[in-house]
Amino acid sequence: MKHESQSAFRREPREPEVSGNLFTRSLTARTLASLRRCSVADIAAQMWPNDRALLQHLARAASNPAMTSVAGWAAELVQKRTADVLEALGPASGAADVLKQCLALDWDGAGLISAPGFTASAGNSGFVQEGQPIPVRQFAVGPAQLQPYKLVSIAPLTREMVESSNAEALISDALVRSTGLALDVVFFGSAAATAAQPAGIRNGIAASAASANTDPFAAVFEDVATLINAVAPVGGKGPYIIVAGPGRAVSFGMRIGSAESTIIPVASSAVGNDLICIAPKAIAAALSADPDAETANAATLVMDTAPGAAGTTGSGEKEMWQTDSVAVKVRWPVTWALRAAGAVAWLTPAWK
Repeated sequence: MKHESQSAFRREPREPEVSGNLFTRSLTARTLASLRRCSVADIAAQMWPNDRALLQHLARAASNPAMTSVAGWAAELVQKRTADVLEALGPASGAADVLKQCLALDWDGAGLISAPGFTASAGNSGFVQEGQPIPVRQFAVGPAQLQPYKLVSIAPLTREMVESSNAEALISDALVRSTGLALDVVFFGSAAATAAQPAGIRNGIAASAASANTDPFAAVFEDVATLINAVAPVGGKGPYIIVAGPGRAVSFGMRIGSAESTIIPVASSAVGNDLICIAPKAIAAALSADPDAETANAATLVMDTAPGAAGTTGSGEKEMWQTDSVAVKVRWPVTWALRAAGAVAWLTPAWK
């Protein structure tokens, strides 16, 4: 009887937990839920039944409140959600690689986020004799205001693509990759902030003088030294991120070597022939780990990358219902701001 009792209460081995990217899976689940008119959690449970992180993220069952300060629940989940967003964008976005090193905050529906200003100066502290008053210094740097902005994208996909077993790969490739490229153009730009987008990180920053050395190998080190010296007051011992076009980034990496841990090379086609140096800890960003995804299968799309005002039609129209296609729209809240004006320096080098 004793042997039978032990056998009756023997637990079956648990199925292995499935790893995956929370961002792309959440995006896929929201897309299919919008199309099938069902709950996001039901789609996730059907497609990835063993992905506990995703199911916890999407679940709305009654439970103890999840707090980001509590280990084992929301503390790790918030970190993974934010990290997975940047990981998903990484293959197509140099800006995502930069944001991995920055102060990245979860947007979480906030209307405005105020991040502390970044002040680094030896004059802000000092030695004081025993029993003497400690000087109080008023920092001139104010907080970095993170205004709400959104990246949006619409892509038409056939119903077969959306409902296939490759839905996650196809949806993320069509939407996430294009979003990453659009992010680079604005992030590494020099345009001022508008009602639609935040200012580029080079806004208001003049170019540094490039090296005139005729030895390309020596010119690389001189240009990098110029840029690092420009951001060193806020960057300290690093790390420093060097951003260049893909070809120049490879050339730079081969010349500088991979042993230098304080320099992180990042490639982006959005910077053209320029070379940018960034002190990442002096940049704050806020992004949402929960992009809004909507679908429409009976709409008419104006197939134009620069559509006119709302309500106007264009020549390249596409009927979703007639072509048995699905229009997927993604709205992704994201913004950034410099915590110090000296966080970025750039120049246009002569070497290739």
